Amino acid sequence: MRYRIVLAAALLLAVLFACTSENTDTRPTKPLAPEVEFSIQEESFEVMVDSTVAFVAKITQGADVACAWYIDNAKVAGTPSLIWKFDKTGIFIVRFEASNELGKEERQYIVRVKGIPLEVEFSVPAGDAEAIVGTPFEIVANVIGGDVQTEHYWNLDGVEEQSSATFSRTFTDAEIGLHAVLYMGKNTYDEGASAFWSINVKDLPLEVSYSPSDEVVDAMEGDELSFKATPVHGATGISYSWKLNGTEVCTESEYKHDCSAQGSFTLTLDIANAAGESTSRTWTLNVAEKTERHLLFDDFESSSLGESAYYKGNNVGGVSILQVVENPYKTSANSSSKVLVDKGSMMTNSSSGYFTFKVTTYPDGVTQIPESERAKYTKFRVKIYLGTTGFTPLLQADITLNPRSAPSLINGVEFDPVNPSLTAWNAAIKTNDWNELVYDFSNSKYGDSMNRLSNTGQLQFRVFVDFNNNGKVGADVYFDDFEFVE
Repeated sequence: MRYRIVLAAALLLAVLFACTSENTDTRPTKPLAPEVEFSIQEESFEVMVDSTVAFVAKITQGADVACAWYIDNAKVAGTPSLIWKFDKTGIFIVRFEASNELGKEERQYIVRVKGIPLEVEFSVPAGDAEAIVGTPFEIVANVIGGDVQTEHYWNLDGVEEQSSATFSRTFTDAEIGLHAVLYMGKNTYDEGASAFWSINVKDLPLEVSYSPSDEVVDAMEGDELSFKATPVHGATGISYSWKLNGTEVCTESEYKHDCSAQGSFTLTLDIANAAGESTSRTWTLNVAEKTERHLLFDDFESSSLGESAYYKGNNVGGVSILQVVENPYKTSANSSSKVLVDKGSMMTNSSSGYFTFKVTTYPDGVTQIPESERAKYTKFRVKIYLGTTGFTPLLQADITLNPRSAPSLINGVEFDPVNPSLTAWNAAIKTNDWNELVYDFSNSKYGDSMNRLSNTGQLQFRVFVDFNNNGKVGADVYFDDFEFVE
């Protein structure tokens, strides 16, 4: 019996001893190399600039583990996790190391940091567009995304034109046709945008000015009439067809009609351009029998006594030497009641006895004489009473323009104004009576300086000139009936 109790006790002690040894083993455990779990599994990925990325490394095994994060080989952290903001564009190498004395574990990421895409909308959609000559054409670039310090560049036909958000140009007639416009934009992140336009520059609708503007034109036998069409807009590929009484007579922009026959004629001009636009104009030509035509400038009958506003002479002691007066020499050659006097008797120096008068307005000084009207006349006709002074009145274009010229016709007798002679003058002139003198602008010393009355604004008389040039004493000279003759 005792044996059994002892045996049982021994067995119990053995069991107790075995449990205690297993649970209380205090021998040191064997060190382990690091093991790590990562939150980001992809080894290469993309993010937008200014994005923040959390790189989380969880140490699952190992003791005394040292951690380090590197970006492009530069250490940026010594913790298991890294929170990093990528504020620049580019490709970056992000590397992690976990190490202890038994080993090391690494992980590497390739991070491509992209800029914010540049998004641009345009006021004129890219592609085909049209512009009109003389009208401002604009394309405005509106940045709607990636707008950090955006730079804009515009290129026209291969040449850089402008560097603002707006392309603006007013095309000219010489630029009619197709043009290429290229836009290129770039923001701080080197993100770009581009667009292309094919601009078809067109002319304005067909518009033409005509000369003469009047639809009815009166002429005389022997006249040459000029009709001209001047395109204002829409001249590309323009064509002309002039028809006289239905028969085509000219295909140029100007038609000159020789009035060789009397009668009424219908002149029609048809115009078309490359754009398919057309217009027409009709004139009625009334050609009458040849007679003299003249423009009576002033007969002084309706003028007030005194000085008129459209002519000017010298003053002596505040008194004008030029006045409208009662005609002191009424003869069959001129019985007018009023005439113009140049009081040369008041002058101490006969060469100063000149006067000027304007030819751009009528004697009222207000009503304009159109240049087209003045251009018809090539001669000036006037009546002059010289008495017995022997002075030779010369006419010049204006106060500054030379040469002066003598008349080409005296009382119907031809006189040479280029090489005048005293003998010819005395043979043609009448003393103590009115003389009719004609000054020819187109056949004298004037040459191209005057040619026609439209080429000058005023005329000037030098009344106290004589062939002998011996300084004769001044004397009064009278004028009447200023008129222009074709």
